Amino acid sequence: MKIKMKSNQLYSLLKIYSIILILFLTFLSIAVGMLLHENNKKIALQSIQNTTGRFEFLINKNQDKVAEVGVELTSTSEKIASIQDYFDLTYSEYLTKVLEINYKKNWYYYLPKTIENLYYRDSSLLSTSMTLKNFPEIYYSQKTNTMGNKVMQLPKTEVFRFSTPLLNKDTLQTLGSFHMDFEKESFDQIILNQNSPYPIQTLVFSVNDQLIYEGSNKRIDSTISKKINEQMEQNSTVELDQLSTSYYIAESLTKNNQKIVTIIPHKAIIESTIKSTISLFLLSLVFDGLLLMILFNLFKKYVDQVEDILLTVDQISVGASKNRISVHNKKAETKQLAEGINRMLDSIQNYIKDIYELEIKQKDADMRALQSQINPHFLYNTLEYIRMSAVSEGAEELADVVFQFATLLRNNISHEKVVTVENELKFCEKYIFLYQMRYPDQVAYRFKVCDDAKETLIPKFAIQPLIENYFAHGIDFTRNENAISVKAYNEKGKTKIVISDNGIGIEKEKLAQLNQSLIQTDSFKPDSVGIMNVFTRMKLFYGNQFKMEITETKGGGTTVMMEF
Repeated sequence: MKIKMKSNQLYSLLKIYSIILILFLTFLSIAVGMLLHENNKKIALQSIQNTTGRFEFLINKNQDKVAEVGVELTSTSEKIASIQDYFDLTYSEYLTKVLEINYKKNWYYYLPKTIENLYYRDSSLLSTSMTLKNFPEIYYSQKTNTMGNKVMQLPKTEVFRFSTPLLNKDTLQTLGSFHMDFEKESFDQIILNQNSPYPIQTLVFSVNDQLIYEGSNKRIDSTISKKINEQMEQNSTVELDQLSTSYYIAESLTKNNQKIVTIIPHKAIIESTIKSTISLFLLSLVFDGLLLMILFNLFKKYVDQVEDILLTVDQISVGASKNRISVHNKKAETKQLAEGINRMLDSIQNYIKDIYELEIKQKDADMRALQSQINPHFLYNTLEYIRMSAVSEGAEELADVVFQFATLLRNNISHEKVVTVENELKFCEKYIFLYQMRYPDQVAYRFKVCDDAKETLIPKFAIQPLIENYFAHGIDFTRNENAISVKAYNEKGKTKIVISDNGIGIEKEKLAQLNQSLIQTDSFKPDSVGIMNVFTRMKLFYGNQFKMEITETKGGGTTVMMEF
């Protein structure tokens, strides 16, 4: 009944963990969603800023082209006169006059040819036009008619027009204006090149706040144009503050004070974030659901086998000493555990029989001997079971820790008094390894043993207390750069062992007292028992040949040098 209750408690605990996991995933998804939203917002702002900047660059570039052409067209009085002749005369009269001037003055300027050259210089140019004061006609040329002709009205086309005044540099009077029309596609391409997952819309306004360009990488949102037109009708200006509540906005002004506005709706960022967050949550939920199903299945098998083991153990504890755990329905670690417990019970039975046959005076001593034999055996079996369980669950790191810990215990219990330097350092390495597993990002170590020092004999535990001192008193767990190194080598016929660390070190006064106590052993302090124990044992083993010195490590920490 107790076992069944424990099993139900374990299942209830696993269910609680499942609920906690779902709640954790929910909060994690919300946190990730907030981070995604901020990241998406940054991407959106970067996209509209890049788009606005490139629009500004291209508009300024084209405006500079138009201004340069306007200056070139009116750079001399002869060119101005030729342009006026073109508007004042018929085409045949103008051509005749150009040829006469060329014949008389050996100077040639032909307006249609000059305009035609502009198309060769810029492939994105669609058309040009020119107006002069006091002339109703307009000079107009396009790609299909690069020489152009005079018209009364310009055709309606979807172009991006740039204008510049034509000035007489001598009189500084405005003669008229010159216009160059460029493809809108080149501006649309700027938006498309952003490869943004969000709808980007760019609007360009003239100096008079007239909408002269509107483009988008998605379907154009006509509501924005409608709002702007309403503002124009009411206030004759564009106020973007009202749009900032629904859109992310980037603004810029060109050299000619044309306003560029690029926007992305808030709603698009929110929708993208929600979709990503929901997808992540569902994916995590499915993955964790499968993991929980697998864990439930494995857990049930283990619970059934462990229940059987506990039931038998309970029966034995109430007097059924001849009962044994059935192993035919056990697998892997539980089978090994059951067999180990059965062997232990058999051994206990034999020991009990022997104890009853001993004399009363020997009973206590024999019981202690029996306990010393049983406890390590049971401990090692239990540790091995834990290790194998960890391996089967894929917890390689936990299995390694258990193995190293078991090895450390075996070394502590073993009875040899003298070991080689190599074996002593292997034991120390396991000791440090367990600390490193507890603080994986805070402890580093390095052992270096030269071949000529590996087989040198020293008393067991001659190095381990010095390393233990570092972890007990010298390490600083508030930082991540803790390190300890051990080097063993031969130099001039003597073996040297150097233990160095970069810990908090020893105060200079205390360090001096400690070195003095190594010379006068009757003056050592109680808090240096470990060091004095090592010193005394090595001194007894090697005699006066042994020396120990403790110094401050360069850069901070402590260095212990032993020489024999």
